[in-house]
Amino acid sequence: MATRTQRGSRPRILDSISVTHSWPTVIIYVVLVIMLLILSAISPTFPSVFSVTSLLSTAVPLAFAAIAQTIVILVKGIDLSVGPAMSLVMVVAASLMKHSPVSIALTILLCIVVGLAIGVFNGVMVVAARLQPIIVTLASSSILAGLALYIMPQPGGYIPSGLNFLSAGDVGFIPVAAIILVAALLFLWFPLRRSHVGQSWYAVGGNEAGAYYSGVNVNRAKFTAFVVAGLFAALGGLMLAFQTLTGDPMIGAPFTLNSIAATVIGGTVLAGGRGGAIGAVGGVLVLTIMVDILFFFHVSAYYQYVFSGAIVILALAIVALSELVRSRRLRNADGQKS
Repeated sequence: MATRTQRGSRPRILDSISVTHSWPTVIIYVVLVIMLLILSAISPTFPSVFSVTSLLSTAVPLAFAAIAQTIVILVKGIDLSVGPAMSLVMVVAASLMKHSPVSIALTILLCIVVGLAIGVFNGVMVVAARLQPIIVTLASSSILAGLALYIMPQPGGYIPSGLNFLSAGDVGFIPVAAIILVAALLFLWFPLRRSHVGQSWYAVGGNEAGAYYSGVNVNRAKFTAFVVAGLFAALGGLMLAFQTLTGDPMIGAPFTLNSIAATVIGGTVLAGGRGGAIGAVGGVLVLTIMVDILFFFHVSAYYQYVFSGAIVILALAIVALSELVRSRRLRNADGQKS
Protein backbone atom coordinates (compact mmCIF):
# COMPACT_ATOMS: atom_id res chain seq x y z
CA MET A 1 0.00 0.00 0.00
CA ALA A 2 1.27 3.44 -0.92
CA THR A 3 2.28 5.72 1.90
CA ARG A 4 2.69 9.45 1.98
CA THR A 5 6.11 11.06 2.12
CA GLN A 6 7.16 13.22 5.00
CA ARG A 7 5.82 16.76 5.00
CA GLY A 8 9.27 18.31 5.03
CA SER A 9 10.51 16.50 1.93
CA ARG A 10 9.98 17.82 -1.54
CA PRO A 11 7.33 15.71 -3.33
CA ARG A 12 8.75 13.94 -6.34
CA ILE A 13 5.60 14.53 -8.34
CA LEU A 14 6.36 18.26 -8.39
CA ASP A 15 9.53 17.48 -10.26
CA SER A 16 8.04 14.86 -12.54
CA ILE A 17 4.96 16.76 -13.72
CA SER A 18 5.76 19.19 -16.50
CA VAL A 19 4.35 22.64 -15.94
CA THR A 20 5.65 24.32 -19.03
CA HIS A 21 3.59 22.98 -21.94
CA SER A 22 4.59 26.07 -23.80
CA TRP A 23 3.26 25.26 -27.25
CA PRO A 24 -0.33 26.56 -26.61
CA THR A 25 1.16 29.82 -25.34
CA VAL A 26 3.38 30.11 -28.41
CA ILE A 27 0.39 29.47 -30.69
CA ILE A 28 -1.83 32.06 -29.02
CA TYR A 29 0.87 34.73 -29.32
CA VAL A 30 1.41 33.84 -32.99
CA VAL A 31 -2.34 34.34 -33.47
CA LEU A 32 -2.07 37.60 -31.55
CA VAL A 33 0.68 38.89 -33.87
CA ILE A 34 -1.42 37.97 -36.91
CA MET A 35 -4.44 39.80 -35.50
CA LEU A 36 -2.30 42.84 -34.70
CA LEU A 37 -1.09 42.90 -38.30
CA ILE A 38 -4.68 42.66 -39.52
CA LEU A 39 -5.77 45.49 -37.23
CA SER A 40 -2.82 47.61 -38.36
CA ALA A 41 -3.76 47.03 -41.98
CA ILE A 42 -7.44 47.95 -41.63
CA SER A 43 -7.21 50.72 -39.02
CA PRO A 44 -5.43 53.96 -39.95
CA THR A 45 -5.06 54.93 -36.26
CA PHE A 46 -3.40 51.70 -35.14
CA PRO A 47 -0.78 51.41 -33.84
CA SER A 48 -0.51 54.71 -32.04
CA VAL A 49 0.20 55.49 -28.40
CA PHE A 50 -3.46 56.36 -27.85
CA SER A 51 -4.84 53.25 -29.53
CA VAL A 52 -2.43 50.89 -27.79
CA THR A 53 -3.12 52.53 -24.41
CA SER A 54 -6.87 52.30 -25.05
CA LEU A 55 -6.53 48.63 -26.01
CA LEU A 56 -4.61 47.75 -22.86
CA SER A 57 -6.90 49.85 -20.68
CA THR A 58 -9.77 47.70 -21.90
CA ALA A 59 -7.86 44.43 -21.64
CA VAL A 60 -6.12 44.69 -18.25
CA PRO A 61 -9.20 44.23 -15.98
CA LEU A 62 -10.14 41.14 -17.97
CA ALA A 63 -6.51 39.98 -17.82
CA PHE A 64 -6.62 40.00 -14.02
CA ALA A 65 -9.94 38.14 -14.10
CA ALA A 66 -8.49 35.57 -16.51
CA ILE A 67 -5.44 35.01 -14.28
CA ALA A 68 -7.79 34.45 -11.33
CA GLN A 69 -9.78 31.96 -13.38
CA THR A 70 -6.62 30.22 -14.58
CA ILE A 71 -5.37 29.57 -11.06
CA VAL A 72 -8.64 27.94 -10.02
CA ILE A 73 -8.87 25.87 -13.21
CA LEU A 74 -5.33 24.60 -12.61
CA VAL A 75 -6.65 22.70 -9.57
CA LYS A 76 -9.62 21.32 -11.55
CA GLY A 77 -12.00 23.99 -10.32
CA ILE A 78 -13.89 26.87 -11.86
CA ASP A 79 -14.76 30.25 -10.39
CA LEU A 80 -18.13 31.71 -11.37
CA SER A 81 -17.77 34.48 -8.79
CA VAL A 82 -14.94 36.38 -10.52
CA GLY A 83 -17.22 38.93 -12.21
CA PRO A 84 -19.44 39.68 -9.19
CA ALA A 85 -16.29 39.92 -7.02
CA MET A 86 -14.98 42.63 -9.35
CA SER A 87 -18.32 44.46 -9.12
CA LEU A 88 -18.29 44.31 -5.32
CA VAL A 89 -14.74 45.64 -5.19
CA MET A 90 -15.75 48.47 -7.53
CA VAL A 91 -18.73 49.59 -5.46
CA VAL A 92 -16.74 49.33 -2.21
CA ALA A 93 -14.04 51.53 -3.73
CA ALA A 94 -16.53 54.04 -5.15
CA SER A 95 -18.48 54.20 -1.88
CA LEU A 96 -15.55 54.77 0.46
CA MET A 97 -12.81 56.47 -1.53
CA LYS A 98 -12.19 60.16 -0.97
CA HIS A 99 -9.71 62.54 -2.53
CA SER A 100 -7.06 62.32 0.17
CA PRO A 101 -4.07 59.98 -0.36
CA VAL A 102 -4.75 58.27 2.97
CA SER A 103 -8.34 57.51 1.98
CA ILE A 104 -7.20 56.19 -1.41
CA ALA A 105 -4.56 53.93 0.13
CA LEU A 106 -6.86 52.58 2.86
CA THR A 107 -9.69 51.95 0.40
CA ILE A 108 -7.40 50.09 -2.01
CA LEU A 109 -6.13 47.99 0.89
CA LEU A 110 -9.71 47.26 2.00
CA CYS A 111 -10.66 46.23 -1.54
CA ILE A 112 -7.75 43.78 -1.61
CA VAL A 113 -8.90 42.39 1.75
CA VAL A 114 -12.41 41.99 0.30
CA GLY A 115 -10.99 39.99 -2.61
CA LEU A 116 -8.96 37.80 -0.27
CA ALA A 117 -12.01 37.26 1.96
CA ILE A 118 -14.03 36.12 -1.06
CA GLY A 119 -11.27 33.68 -1.94
CA VAL A 120 -11.14 32.41 1.65
CA PHE A 121 -14.90 31.83 1.67
CA ASN A 122 -14.82 29.92 -1.63
CA GLY A 123 -11.78 27.94 -0.54
CA VAL A 124 -13.24 26.95 2.83
CA MET A 125 -16.51 25.84 1.25
CA VAL A 126 -14.70 23.74 -1.33
CA VAL A 127 -12.10 22.24 1.01
CA ALA A 128 -13.85 22.01 4.39
CA ALA A 129 -17.42 21.46 3.23
CA ARG A 130 -16.24 19.33 0.27
CA LEU A 131 -18.63 21.01 -2.15
CA GLN A 132 -18.07 21.20 -5.89
CA PRO A 133 -16.35 24.47 -6.94
CA ILE A 134 -18.98 25.23 -9.58
CA ILE A 135 -21.75 25.02 -6.94
CA VAL A 136 -19.85 27.05 -4.36
CA THR A 137 -18.86 29.84 -6.73
CA LEU A 138 -22.32 29.93 -8.32
CA ALA A 139 -23.80 30.52 -4.86
CA SER A 140 -21.13 33.04 -3.88
CA SER A 141 -21.63 34.89 -7.18
CA SER A 142 -25.29 35.43 -6.26
CA ILE A 143 -24.32 36.56 -2.76
CA LEU A 144 -21.70 38.98 -4.06
CA ALA A 145 -24.04 40.38 -6.71
CA GLY A 146 -26.66 40.97 -4.03
CA LEU A 147 -24.15 42.69 -1.74
CA ALA A 148 -22.99 44.92 -4.59
CA LEU A 149 -26.59 45.94 -5.34
CA TYR A 150 -27.27 46.54 -1.64
CA ILE A 151 -24.25 48.83 -1.30
CA MET A 152 -24.93 50.67 -4.56
CA PRO A 153 -28.34 50.01 -6.20
CA GLN A 154 -27.35 51.99 -9.28
CA PRO A 155 -24.07 53.19 -10.81
CA GLY A 156 -22.48 56.04 -8.92
CA GLY A 157 -19.99 56.84 -6.21
CA TYR A 158 -16.67 58.61 -6.52
CA ILE A 159 -13.23 57.63 -7.72
CA PRO A 160 -10.64 60.47 -7.89
CA SER A 161 -10.07 61.38 -11.52
CA GLY A 162 -6.30 61.25 -11.08
CA LEU A 163 -6.50 57.46 -10.65
CA ASN A 164 -7.62 57.14 -14.26
CA PHE A 165 -3.93 57.59 -15.10
CA LEU A 166 -3.31 54.10 -13.73
CA SER A 167 -5.71 52.67 -16.30
CA ALA A 168 -5.50 54.99 -19.29
CA GLY A 169 -2.22 56.90 -18.83
CA ASP A 170 1.18 56.24 -20.30
CA VAL A 171 4.81 56.82 -19.35
CA GLY A 172 6.54 57.80 -22.54
CA PHE A 173 5.34 55.21 -24.99
CA ILE A 174 4.54 52.60 -22.34
CA PRO A 175 0.94 52.35 -21.06
CA VAL A 176 0.71 52.41 -17.27
CA ALA A 177 -1.87 49.59 -17.38
CA ALA A 178 0.74 47.39 -19.05
CA ILE A 179 3.29 48.28 -16.36
CA ILE A 180 0.82 47.30 -13.63
CA LEU A 181 -0.02 44.01 -15.35
CA VAL A 182 3.64 43.12 -15.90
CA ALA A 183 4.42 44.04 -12.28
CA ALA A 184 1.64 41.72 -11.08
CA LEU A 185 3.04 38.92 -13.23
CA LEU A 186 6.60 39.49 -12.06
CA PHE A 187 5.92 39.94 -8.36
CA LEU A 188 2.86 37.72 -7.86
CA TRP A 189 2.40 35.11 -10.57
CA PHE A 190 5.99 34.04 -11.34
CA PRO A 191 7.11 33.72 -7.69
CA LEU A 192 3.95 31.76 -6.88
CA ARG A 193 4.29 29.55 -9.95
CA ARG A 194 7.84 28.59 -9.03
CA SER A 195 7.06 28.13 -5.34
CA HIS A 196 6.03 24.90 -3.65
CA VAL A 197 2.45 26.20 -3.49
CA GLY A 198 2.30 27.05 -7.18
CA GLN A 199 3.77 23.74 -8.25
CA SER A 200 1.27 21.96 -6.02
CA TRP A 201 -1.54 23.56 -8.07
CA TYR A 202 -0.17 21.87 -11.17
CA ALA A 203 0.39 18.60 -9.35
CA VAL A 204 -3.14 18.46 -7.95
CA GLY A 205 -4.68 19.41 -11.28
CA GLY A 206 -2.58 16.89 -13.16
CA ASN A 207 -3.15 13.94 -10.84
CA GLU A 208 -4.83 14.60 -7.51
CA ALA A 209 -4.43 11.07 -6.15
CA GLY A 210 -0.81 10.88 -7.24
CA ALA A 211 -0.13 14.29 -5.72
CA TYR A 212 -1.65 13.20 -2.40
CA TYR A 213 0.40 10.03 -2.17
CA SER A 214 3.52 11.97 -3.09
CA GLY A 215 3.12 14.26 -0.11
CA VAL A 216 1.29 17.23 -1.62
CA ASN A 217 -1.22 18.86 0.69
CA VAL A 218 -4.19 18.76 -1.70
CA ASN A 219 -6.54 20.77 0.49
CA ARG A 220 -3.99 23.53 0.98
CA ALA A 221 -3.34 23.67 -2.76
CA LYS A 222 -7.04 24.12 -3.53
CA PHE A 223 -7.54 26.62 -0.72
CA THR A 224 -4.60 28.81 -1.73
CA ALA A 225 -5.73 28.70 -5.37
CA PHE A 226 -9.08 30.26 -4.46
CA VAL A 227 -7.46 32.82 -2.14
CA VAL A 228 -4.96 33.97 -4.77
CA ALA A 229 -7.76 34.04 -7.34
CA GLY A 230 -9.67 36.39 -5.03
CA LEU A 231 -6.63 38.66 -4.88
CA PHE A 232 -6.38 38.88 -8.68
CA ALA A 233 -10.14 39.44 -8.98
CA ALA A 234 -9.79 42.36 -6.55
CA LEU A 235 -6.98 43.84 -8.65
CA GLY A 236 -9.19 43.50 -11.73
CA GLY A 237 -12.04 45.27 -9.96
CA LEU A 238 -9.75 48.12 -8.90
CA MET A 239 -8.43 48.56 -12.44
CA LEU A 240 -12.01 48.61 -13.71
CA ALA A 241 -12.88 51.27 -11.12
CA PHE A 242 -9.88 53.37 -12.17
CA GLN A 243 -11.01 52.99 -15.78
CA THR A 244 -14.64 54.04 -15.25
CA LEU A 245 -14.12 56.36 -12.24
CA THR A 246 -17.36 55.08 -10.78
CA GLY A 247 -18.97 52.06 -9.17
CA ASP A 248 -21.35 49.79 -11.06
CA PRO A 249 -22.91 46.75 -9.34
CA MET A 250 -23.60 44.98 -12.64
CA ILE A 251 -20.55 45.76 -14.77
CA GLY A 252 -18.58 42.72 -13.65
CA ALA A 253 -21.11 40.11 -14.81
CA PRO A 254 -19.66 39.55 -18.32
CA PHE A 255 -16.15 39.12 -16.94
CA THR A 256 -16.91 35.65 -15.60
CA LEU A 257 -17.61 34.00 -18.95
CA ASN A 258 -15.05 36.15 -20.74
CA SER A 259 -12.40 35.09 -18.22
CA ILE A 260 -13.20 31.43 -18.88
CA ALA A 261 -13.04 32.06 -22.63
CA ALA A 262 -9.69 33.84 -22.40
CA THR A 263 -8.30 31.12 -20.14
CA VAL A 264 -9.30 28.35 -22.54
CA ILE A 265 -8.08 30.26 -25.59
CA GLY A 266 -4.80 30.85 -23.77
CA GLY A 267 -4.18 27.10 -23.52
CA THR A 268 -5.25 26.29 -19.97
CA VAL A 269 -6.88 22.85 -19.92
CA LEU A 270 -10.24 22.71 -18.14
CA ALA A 271 -9.28 19.28 -16.76
CA GLY A 272 -6.58 21.04 -14.72
CA GLY A 273 -2.84 20.78 -14.37
CA ARG A 274 -1.77 22.64 -17.49
CA GLY A 275 -1.79 26.28 -18.49
CA GLY A 276 -0.69 29.57 -17.00
CA ALA A 277 -1.14 33.30 -16.69
CA ILE A 278 0.95 34.20 -19.74
CA GLY A 279 -1.32 32.20 -22.02
CA ALA A 280 -4.40 33.69 -20.33
CA VAL A 281 -3.14 37.22 -20.98
CA GLY A 282 -2.59 36.26 -24.62
CA GLY A 283 -6.15 34.96 -24.76
CA VAL A 284 -7.45 38.24 -23.33
CA LEU A 285 -5.56 40.27 -25.94
CA VAL A 286 -6.86 38.05 -28.75
CA LEU A 287 -10.45 38.50 -27.55
CA THR A 288 -10.00 42.27 -27.16
CA ILE A 289 -8.46 42.72 -30.60
CA MET A 290 -11.11 40.49 -32.14
CA VAL A 291 -13.79 42.83 -30.79
CA ASP A 292 -11.94 45.83 -32.30
CA ILE A 293 -11.68 44.11 -35.69
CA LEU A 294 -15.36 43.18 -35.68
CA PHE A 295 -16.28 46.72 -34.62
CA PHE A 296 -14.23 48.13 -37.50
CA PHE A 297 -16.26 46.00 -39.93
CA HIS A 298 -19.50 47.21 -38.28
CA VAL A 299 -20.38 43.77 -36.97
CA SER A 300 -23.20 43.88 -34.44
CA ALA A 301 -22.27 43.42 -30.81
CA TYR A 302 -24.59 40.42 -30.70
CA TYR A 303 -22.50 38.61 -33.31
CA GLN A 304 -19.35 39.35 -31.34
CA TYR A 305 -20.55 36.85 -28.74
CA VAL A 306 -21.01 34.29 -31.53
CA PHE A 307 -17.43 34.80 -32.65
CA SER A 308 -16.15 34.57 -29.08
CA GLY A 309 -18.02 31.30 -28.55
CA ALA A 310 -16.74 29.92 -31.84
CA ILE A 311 -13.15 30.72 -30.88
CA VAL A 312 -13.59 28.96 -27.53
CA ILE A 313 -15.00 25.86 -29.24
CA LEU A 314 -12.14 25.90 -31.75
CA ALA A 315 -9.59 26.21 -28.94
CA LEU A 316 -11.17 23.30 -27.08
CA ALA A 317 -11.19 21.21 -30.26
CA ILE A 318 -7.51 21.90 -30.86
CA VAL A 319 -6.64 20.96 -27.29
CA ALA A 320 -8.72 17.77 -27.51
CA LEU A 321 -7.05 16.84 -30.81
CA SER A 322 -3.60 17.45 -29.38
CA GLU A 323 -4.44 15.29 -26.36
CA LEU A 324 -5.59 12.50 -28.66
CA VAL A 325 -2.36 12.68 -30.66
CA ARG A 326 -0.29 12.80 -27.46
CA SER A 327 -2.05 9.77 -25.95
CA ARG A 328 -1.56 7.76 -29.14
CA ARG A 329 2.13 8.61 -29.19
CA LEU A 330 2.48 7.50 -25.57
CA ARG A 331 0.69 4.22 -26.31
CA ASN A 332 2.87 3.61 -29.34
CA ALA A 333 6.00 4.34 -27.31
CA ASP A 334 4.87 1.94 -24.56
CA GLY A 335 4.13 -0.70 -27.18
CA GLN A 336 7.59 -0.36 -28.70
CA LYS A 337 9.25 -0.64 -25.27
CA SER A 338 7.33 -3.79 -24.45
